[in-house]
Parts: sequence; C-alpha cells; structure tokens
Amino acid sequence: MSQRFFSVLGGAFLMSLLTACNQPQPVGDVAESQTLKAGLPQKIESKETSKKFVARGNEPFWTIQANEETFTWVTPDNLQGRQLKVGKVISADNVKFIGVDGDNDFSLLVIQAPCVDTMSGEVFDFEAVWTHGSERNVGCAASGN
Repeated sequence: MSQRFFSVLGGAFLMSLLTACNQPQPVGDVAESQTLKAGLPQKIESKETSKKFVARGNEPFWTIQANEETFTWVTPDNLQGRQLKVGKVISADNVKFIGVDGDNDFSLLVIQAPCVDTMSGEVFDFEAVWTHGSERNVGCAASGN
C-alpha cells in the first residue's frame, strides 16, 4: 500500500514540475517581439488607460517625465530636458516605453515594486530601468504627470 501511495505521490510531483516549467510567455513580450519584427510603431493597451510616470535615478542623475507619446529626459547637462518620441507602449504586469533616438534605441521599463531612492531615502511605488543605447540606469518611479 505504501509503495502505491508513493508512486501516486511521485506522479503528482512530476506533473506539477512539468506544469510549472510550461508557463505561457507574458503577452507584452510576445507582442513586443512581433512588433519589432514587423518594424512598425504600435501601442499595445492594457486595462490601464493612463501610462504617465516620472522616473528618476542617481549617479548619473536623470529624470524622465513619460507619457504614452513623449518623454522629457532631463540630465544635469540638459536641465531644459530633451524631447523623445515614444514608438510604443507595452503593458502586461509592467509598463515598457520603447523608441528610437537617432542611432540609439531607448526604453523605460517601469516595474510595480517598492523602490527606495538611494540619495533621499524617499519610497516610491515603482522601480525604473532606463536604457539609452548601451547605457543602462536604474532608479525609481511614481505614477502621474
């Protein structure tokens, strides 16, 4: 009896492992790769109607005011900010803004996870990853204007 019990238990364990390894790919990643292959700017909407964030990071200092169409990218070298056009917005569990600035691709990934500013200690609702060309910076973000 105990051998049969362990046999059934082992089968259930194996089935749970196979199920865990076969999770579907997030919708945003599939849509992003299909859109990039097509080479067409596109916006992929989620249930959330507004995708406005202010993201910022330290060392190097940067701030991005982001909405679905444009970024204002502020650095110590450009306090007026530089306008960048967003090519598309991908939304699943996170929000990712993607575009092209001359020869450089850029993206802002906003992740819903608590984030503490390394300089001020201020707590934000989102983590942010800003990539411009080969430069990658991390910081925090808040929803809003």
